[in-house]
Amino acid sequence: MVLELHIWGPAFGLPSLDAQCLAAVCYLQRVLPIDAWALIPSNNLQISPLGELPALKDGNTWVAGFSNIVTYLRDSSTGRYDLDRDLNPTQQADATAFSSFLASRGQPLLDLCLYVSSDNYFASTRPALGDILLWPDSWFVPHLLRDKAKKRSDHLGLSSLDVDTAREDKSDDVGLTAHIPKSLRKPRQTVTSLLGRNLQKNRFRLDAVTADFLEPLLEKLGDNQSLLGDTTSSLDCLAIAYIALLQVPDLPQAWVKEALQTKYAKLSQWASEQTPRVSGSSLDATTPLKGGNGTSIAGSELPWQKPLERTPQQVLHSVLESCISSLPVVGIPYKPVELHNLRAGGNYQLEKQSQLATISRRRELYVQTLISTFATLGLVGYLSYKGILHLPRYVRQPQPRKFGEAGALLGLV
Repeated sequence: MVLELHIWGPAFGLPSLDAQCLAAVCYLQRVLPIDAWALIPSNNLQISPLGELPALKDGNTWVAGFSNIVTYLRDSSTGRYDLDRDLNPTQQADATAFSSFLASRGQPLLDLCLYVSSDNYFASTRPALGDILLWPDSWFVPHLLRDKAKKRSDHLGLSSLDVDTAREDKSDDVGLTAHIPKSLRKPRQTVTSLLGRNLQKNRFRLDAVTADFLEPLLEKLGDNQSLLGDTTSSLDCLAIAYIALLQVPDLPQAWVKEALQTKYAKLSQWASEQTPRVSGSSLDATTPLKGGNGTSIAGSELPWQKPLERTPQQVLHSVLESCISSLPVVGIPYKPVELHNLRAGGNYQLEKQSQLATISRRRELYVQTLISTFATLGLVGYLSYKGILHLPRYVRQPQPRKFGEAGALLGLV
């Protein structure tokens, strides 16, 4: 049976605009024959019961996340599809530690470059998402991804790269300058000039965050052909994915790309030599991957397969999901919840899939109940407005007045 790898679709000349998805593509390309797997740009978190991309489908089993996919391929093939099989215990420990390092330091830096920076988001990332997403996902998914990126990178203290923060600062400046004579006021700044000022103000911190991520990788690479010696491992796939997404896109604010080309040229060259193998032949993200019938795409070195066309029911479900999730009070029970009591081990993925399937059924029941309630209220209101349905009304009975003994004497009771 052919394995299916579902990912966020191609962008910037790369197979995916997500680091975890790109790393999974790199890994499967190295360990699996090209006819043993299919690469599907699903661009939909609900494609699997795990609600996460990348997602690997093997029959009825779903596995999500790069590290989980690596573990599943290793266990299901008894070590045959394992890039880390030749690593010694020390190298395996380094691979685990540096994989956590890449996720904790590389992902927030990538979030700053592609999502938090307003210049980069609106000039590059947002159009790329618009090319790979279908309606109605193209309306709300980019905002959700950007909100998540802001939360992941909020601890870095660089939220001023966002145009919304710049506008808040601008409004504060206007309030303060109201008490300054016009002759002493500075020329009014635009949002673009504010963003440039914020970038210059935060450049020292940006350089520090960039160095905090790239210097350990450069030191680990040394004079070797891979991060763990001369043997290519899953760590190399993950590192290549992050560095490729940091240096390949043509961004207006490319401080990381500049640092890679100047201070970390050796690391940049190493990743650049590996990137063409991951990317395969050039593929236009706007034409063949927006829809199809599940057939393979010819003319590519990667086993691309067109995603299935969405049914009207799926489109309607996506619209309702976006509307319900955005409601301030009603949408709270519908939002995803955390999983608890998951035990690490051989049945971890099956247990997680079972719990998420239960949550999915509860959410569907919640949607059906909510829709039925609104439909019933709307129908009752319409029939009442037309006079077809007469609802019982409560009429308050007048209470007799009591005047006590004086009223009894005068006959007012």
